[in-house]
Order: sequence, then C-alpha cells, then structure tokens
Amino acid sequence: MEINKVYSGFRLDRIERIDEINGTAYEMKHEKSGARLIYIDSPDSNKVFNIAFRTTPHNSTGVAHIMEHSVLCGSRKFPLKEPFVELVKGSLNTFLNAMTYPDKTMYPVASKNDKDFHNLMDVYLDAVLYPRVREDAEIVMQEGWHYELDSADDELTYKGVVFNEMKGVYSSPDSVLERQMMRELFPDTTYGVDSGGDPDHITDLTYEEFQEFYRVHYHPSNSYIFLYGDMNIEEQLAFLNDEYLSHFDAIEVNTEVGIQTPFTKGKVVSYPYSVGSEEPTDNRTLHSFAYVLPDVTPEHSLAFEVLTHALLTSPAAPLKQALVKAGIGSDVSGYYLDSIRQPLWTVQATGSNLDKQAELQRIVESTLQELCDNGLDKELLEASLNSIEFALRESDFGGRPIGLAYVIRMMDNWLYDNDPLELLHYEEALVNIRKGLSGTYFEDLIRQSILNNNHKVLVSIYPERGLQERKDAEVKEHLASVKAKMSPEEIEAIVEQTKRLKLRQEAPDSDEALASIPLLELSDLNPNIEEVERRESKIGNTTVHFVPTFTKGINYVGLYFNLSCLTEDELFYADILSDIIGRIDTSERGYEALAKDINMNLGGLSSDITAISKDGKRDEFTPLMIVRAKALHSKLPDLCRLINEVVQKADYSDDRRLTELVQESKAIWDNEAFRRGNSIVSQRVMAQVSAVGKFRDNGNFGYYQKISELASNPAALPLLPEKLADVANVDIMFVGEEGELEAFENLMKPLIETWDTTDLSNDTLKITRLSGNDGIVTAGKVQYVAQGGNFVDHGYKHVGPMSVLETILRYEYLWIRIRVQGGAYGAFANFYDDGNMIFCSYRDPNLVETLNVYKELPQYLREFTLTDREMRKYIIGTMSSLDLPMTPALRGPRAMGMYFSGAKLEDKVEFRKQVIACKPEDIVALADVVEPVLKDNHICTMGNEQKIKDAGKVFDNIISLG
Repeated sequence: MEINKVYSGFRLDRIERIDEINGTAYEMKHEKSGARLIYIDSPDSNKVFNIAFRTTPHNSTGVAHIMEHSVLCGSRKFPLKEPFVELVKGSLNTFLNAMTYPDKTMYPVASKNDKDFHNLMDVYLDAVLYPRVREDAEIVMQEGWHYELDSADDELTYKGVVFNEMKGVYSSPDSVLERQMMRELFPDTTYGVDSGGDPDHITDLTYEEFQEFYRVHYHPSNSYIFLYGDMNIEEQLAFLNDEYLSHFDAIEVNTEVGIQTPFTKGKVVSYPYSVGSEEPTDNRTLHSFAYVLPDVTPEHSLAFEVLTHALLTSPAAPLKQALVKAGIGSDVSGYYLDSIRQPLWTVQATGSNLDKQAELQRIVESTLQELCDNGLDKELLEASLNSIEFALRESDFGGRPIGLAYVIRMMDNWLYDNDPLELLHYEEALVNIRKGLSGTYFEDLIRQSILNNNHKVLVSIYPERGLQERKDAEVKEHLASVKAKMSPEEIEAIVEQTKRLKLRQEAPDSDEALASIPLLELSDLNPNIEEVERRESKIGNTTVHFVPTFTKGINYVGLYFNLSCLTEDELFYADILSDIIGRIDTSERGYEALAKDINMNLGGLSSDITAISKDGKRDEFTPLMIVRAKALHSKLPDLCRLINEVVQKADYSDDRRLTELVQESKAIWDNEAFRRGNSIVSQRVMAQVSAVGKFRDNGNFGYYQKISELASNPAALPLLPEKLADVANVDIMFVGEEGELEAFENLMKPLIETWDTTDLSNDTLKITRLSGNDGIVTAGKVQYVAQGGNFVDHGYKHVGPMSVLETILRYEYLWIRIRVQGGAYGAFANFYDDGNMIFCSYRDPNLVETLNVYKELPQYLREFTLTDREMRKYIIGTMSSLDLPMTPALRGPRAMGMYFSGAKLEDKVEFRKQVIACKPEDIVALADVVEPVLKDNHICTMGNEQKIKDAGKVFDNIISLG
C-alpha cells in the first residue's frame, strides 16, 4: 500500500512501523463519510475490530450507556430483539462486548476464524449505524427505564436494565467516591456527569433526548475504526466502504471534550453514603485527594505511572507509609489516569474516619514537599521503573486479545485529535526516564504537576445508616405522587404499556429473523484440544514440572504448597499468609528493601489460595497455596533467590506490620464486598453442599468475617510456614524455553536442600460444611441471588450437554426471565465436573421472583424444543467458551491444573465431542438432573436489607455484611 493512494474510498495518509508491538500501522481517512481508520498489520491470528464514537453527555441520565445497550437490540439487516445475544450464542469470538467510558463508547470484537470475524464486524456495524432503536421507544424502556404497572391498583415502580445495573454500581462505596470526585474536579465538562447514569437521574431521560444524542454522536464522521491482525486489509476496506461507509456523507460534528478551567484554589468536601442498619460506621470513611494535571506528554504519563508505583503501590512506598503510620487509613492507594482529556492523579485512603480529612491533606503535601527537598529514593524509583517496563514488554492481558489493549491505549490520544500511534511507542520514553533517575526529573514533575497545582479536590464519603431507607421512601413517595396526578386514562395507558412490553419480551424472534444472523457450520469446530506439554523431574524429593513454551525471554515459576497438612481453622491463617507474603520483613532485611529488590529484578511476585477438584470426583480436591514469580531469563538467579527468601526467611515478629496489613485487607474488603457479590453468594451456597465449596468460602466471605481475628492471635501465623515449606509438600512449576530448565534446577537445588524434610500428614484437613441458607444484608439497592446443589448426589455425572445448557440458560431462559423481564443486569448457570451446580443473578432488583424463575426451570426444560440451526448456534457458542486463547503466562497453570485434577486429555476431547453432538433431547433430559438439586433448596442472597427480611422463611441466617 502507498501513501496518498485511495483504497475503496480510504485515503492512506501514513505508514509507521511500531517495533514495540511487532506491527506496522496504516492510518487512513474515508473521504466520503469522514470516518477515521487505523489498521495494524501483525502476524497475530487473533484479529480485532473496533468502532468507537466520541460520546459526550451533558447530564447523568446515562444516555450514552443506554445507547450502548440499545443499539445492540436489533438493526436493519438483523431485525431481531437482541442480535448481540444471538452472536454470543453462536460465535467463535475471542472477545465480544461493548463499553461506555466517560467520553467514548467502544464496540470491539475479536476472532481467530475469518468467517466468524467477518460476521461479527457486519452485525456490529449494522447495529451502530442502522439500529432499530431510532424508531422503537420500547427498546429504551427495556434497556434504560420505564414505569411499571401491572394493574391500576398496583404501586407505580421503575424498571430497566441500566437503571438496575447502576443501582448496583452505586451500592459500592468506592463507586460513590469516584463519582463525587469527578463531579467536583470537572464541574463544567462532560466528566462532571456520569456517562453510565446516576439512578437518581436516569429516569429524567426522554426518548426525544435519546434520539437527538444518537443523531449527534453516531455518525461515521464521529467514528474511530480499528483493525488489527493477520488479514487481507484491502478486502476489509472494500467491505466497510461498499456495505456501510459509502452510504454516508461527511458532516461537521461538535462532540469535542471541553477543557475544565483550572481552579485558583482547591476544594474540600464530604458526602454521606449508605450502610446497613447493623453495619459498623467506625473506620468506614473513604478519602480521595485528587489533582487535575496540566498538559502531560506521553513520556510524562509513563513517568507518572512509575511515580505512582514508587509512592503508593510498592510496599516501600514512602507516601503510603506516611499516611498509614499516621493512622489516616487502613489502606492507602492511588492511581494515575490518562484515559481522559485532562489526566488526573489521586491518593486514596480507606478504613478511615471523617475527622482525618485535614490531616490527610497536610501529610500528602508535606511528605511530597519533603521528598522533593531531600530527593526521592533513586533505587526505589529504578525498581518501580523496572516493574512498569517489564509489564510493557510482557504485554500479557490475561488471555484477552492484545489488539484490544492496543486500541484502548490508542484512543487515549486519538479521541482528542492527538497522534494515536504515539502511545504505542515506549522505548524512547523509557530511555529518557531512566536518564532522569540521575537528576531531579521526578522531583520536578511533582513540583510542577502537584505541589504548584491548585486544581485539586479532597473528597471524603462517610457512612450513614438509614440513608438508603430515606431515599427509597422518597422515591416511593414521588412515584405515588406521580400516579396520583394521573388521570384514569393515563394510568390505563401505563398498564397497557407494561403489558405490551412484557408480551414483546416474551415473544420469540421469528425463524426468518433468526436466520439473518450468519452462522458457522459444526464442521468449523475442532473437537481436539491442544495438549500443554509438562515434563517431570526431581530435585531431591521435590517434583519439578517443566512446561516448555516460547516465552519471549521470560520465565514463570510457581511453588504449589499442598494445604492438606493443615486443620480447617488454620486455613484462615494460610489466607493471611498468602496476602502478606513478600510484604513483611525477612531474617535478612526489612520489607522496604525486599520490595525494592523484587521490583528491581522481577516482573511480579504474588500468592493465592486455590482448590483444584479431582476430575469427576464428588468431594476430592487438592487445596493449594501457590507462590508465583516471573522475571526475564537473565534475572533467573534473582528470581530463585527472592522466592526462597519470601518463603523460607519471612519474619513474623513485627506485630505492628502484621496489624497494618490485616487492617489494609479488611478495608479493601469493606469497599469491595458488594462488588464481589457473585462469588460470595455462589460460594456460600456451595459451602452448604461440598467440602471444596466450604474451602473456597473460607477464603472468600468466611475470610472477611474472620479477618480481625489475627490481631487477637498473631502467634498462630509463624507456625504455618514450618508446616508448608517442606520438600515433600511442594511441587514446583517452571515455564521457559528449551534449554532453560537445567539452569533453573541448578539454582534451586542448593536452596531446596536447606528446606525442612519432616514427613507431613497430608490427610489432616477435614472440612465442615455450612448449614442453613444465608441472607447477607447490606445497604445495596439490588441483589445477588444464588441457588444450587450437587447432581452427583442424585446419581448423575458431568456431561457435555450441561455446558450447552449453561449457554442456553445464560443467553435464553435466564436472560429473558431475569434480565429482560426482571430488569437485572444478568444471570448465569454453571455445572462442574465434581457435580456442583449453581444459578446466580447479579444486580437484580428482585429476590423471591428470581428464586421462582429457578424453580420453574425444570418445566422449561421438559418443554424445550429447538430447530437444528438454533441448536447449532448454542453448540458453537459453547465451544467458543471452551477455547480461550492461551498466553505463555497461562500455559503453566493450565498444565498444573490438569496434573492436580488427574484429568486426561482424552476425557477432555470426549467431553468436547459430547458438546458438538448435543441434541435438543439431551437438553430435555437435564430436567431430571436440575429438578432434584433445586428441591434440595440451598440458597444464598446478598443485597437490600428490607428485601431479604421481607423474604421471610427463605433464609435461616440473616448476616450483616460488615
């Protein structure tokens, strides 16, 4: 391709090689429609397409978010109720979603299959450029909000998917803090409103305002199109032009993000947030001290990432230490945000009280001034720079398509008419920042951007009991007033509208409409699964598992400690140990020096507790604590040295440091518990059903309940490493390239020889299940509702059609009944090979009604019928969920999971064949599996206090979240 030439209407303006991502970028402009396009040519087979629009709302009605939902509810070529859902059911996508940001809305898809990739592009382009919602107000009612009235005598209520989703978001205190912070920092721009929608304002949105927002924002002239991967780009350009862009003429758009005028003086404000009637209020205040930064270059953005890591993230972080030691908060953190036009930097403290507000500001400013006057710790800065650089070079996004990460990063410049490719380059910036370590580079940055900056706000939110109840009463009173002012004819119109909307939601799409969604063939599916090679060797009595993988010069190591030697009571301390490993003193030095060493030489060191079920076994599992580390191969000696030090030489004698870390963990849980509702209620149900379920709950909600106990018994903690760090009690994973294993074993051998050789009993752990259904009460506005059990108890085993049923339930039965009709954000089902089965809704306005949906599932299954084409769709969608991309970092854990579960590759292949061969009658037969499990009546709900109490006998135990 040549610059200034036109390809299918696209003028090629620029070609640039980007070595950092091993790709070549082509920047283009569609001359007729005004659409911008960037293509990154890469050998990556995981292709990515994205179309984004600059969306700049002026209020908090959530119009941009509701738009994102609504355009995916039918279009010109695909006249279904929800083409997005039909795609999810029957696509081999590796990513399929849509995201609303404060100033943009993105519609990304990814697939390794060429035909599938084309189908995904076609459906998404038609959705955003020709959506049915332009003429169909009922879509906005369903996805946004509407009045609900089943009969003239009922109470008037609000319902809507986004309305309830955002009620869930605003149930988490940190979300309330973020909202108030942005409102105070940007009172005059789009960032001062909530693009996602504030539940108090969503119901102000009119359909006319919605239509106007679409007209202004959803035109190709306001679009940003991105393509990435190994593809025939000229074919893709021809498709974009011929099918879509050639039908539009360029227009003037006025969606620019405004600039907030800098403040002449800072602000200090506080607001209440809701907690349950029995939740504690002491040490539950959250603070955010935030600065809007002046013009920031990409190099300075990267420098701020380094600075934030050094000051607030590392265990040796001086600003964090100053605030924690002064008792300002139990957890101190912060972040730098440059994905908006005016970047911001914030310091946050949780586990605090409102009377600490002024002291927080004083300590932040005085500490930063002192650091500038005396000079920052250059070794700490270099360690943080190395940590950030490692993440850039590794480019691991947990299995998500890497092209998606690139376009999200590019939008941080592209959206504001800056160079989009600039942010993909980082080598020159790293060189300049590293040079700056020898001078006052970082001190100057602090002075210019923070200390001499009055565009700052200190926002605090404090807990207030009864606040949600008062708000609920006000809404109820308002709706009663609205209804009282309606004429009988207006009331009847609302009743009829409610009926019409429900009939629409219940009505199936026609076969003709369903056939409009392009679909792959079953022959496109591969029943085979890639075998991740794993080779065993020995260092003395310790087994080493080598997973040979091309890793771009990075090694991944995992120490898998078997927890079967512990008692159930000791598991709590194992969770504490996992939380603090690498963050406390060792016999060789203090934790600050250790943290610098880790960041200087490693790409990361972490630990977690997990349980791996034995394949197909009802109650057999391996409980593990896994200590993971990663580093460049050249740093392998440091990796071995450091992982040995944190495991073998930890010093637990500093009660003050232990208390700090425990209080930090508690504060994090206080703020994030509601957001973790899915996992909490699901695992709480499983804790009634199985030993592995109770084990997982011990590390989840059970851990939260017990977190304060460590302070009363710190002596128990040092006993655990003596039990765990035994040569016969650990398996070691090493991921690297051929020829690297020998070096690793030679480094580890002398270290392991110093470990304990005491024989341990691996059958000590005995798990006691929970009894009774729990209702976990909060000040939340919505619920998480879970019910489950174990089908092995009723004589059934895990089979392929169960995975197909998961897809059917998530995107058909539960989707329609709980999301579309019930107004929840979503619901899912999972069937596990140990027999455990769970149904769970999230951000759900209902409780008893959702349990009734679960109860009626067996009847739905007995009446289940489906065309061959629709069945094929569910099979394809199921196979897509089984075929997640594997990065080098994920290959080792995959191999170790197979090892500890005892799973055989041929069994996995057989399961996949069962999925591909699934018939409607196989789904019908699962009614007999589901029905007895539901009758076992294992339930847990977390949510609104009054809703749970109104449910009466559903719950045996009512528990306060705090």
